[in-house]
Amino acid sequence: MFSKTPNEITQLKSKKAIEALFAEGVHLRKRPIKLVCEVNPSGVLTLGFGVSKRLFPKAVDRNRIKRLMREQFKLLRSEDAYDVFYGSGFFIFEGRELPTLAVLEKPMQELISSWRSVK
Repeated sequence: MFSKTPNEITQLKSKKAIEALFAEGVHLRKRPIKLVCEVNPSGVLTLGFGVSKRLFPKAVDRNRIKRLMREQFKLLRSEDAYDVFYGSGFFIFEGRELPTLAVLEKPMQELISSWRSVK
């Protein structure tokens, strides 16, 4: 999913892990994105991205939105001000229109900073 670096990011794929995250994690919302997260000092950052099939019936649109969210996270991660942190998170797009990178930048940045302050 992401390049191999000292602060490697892995995909959140396991159904059990996703269910546990939604049951025990902290739910943060900044329109049009929702983040379900928890902080783990395990040394691994695990991410997942999702879009509602009800809001976007075409798989092409859902895949594009997930790709844009992954790209926006990569851009925020490559900035000099980015501090490495670890945990599990699942980003969910809740908007009703196809976004652009510019639309996703501010909400995702605020959600990541809120995630860092979660204990």
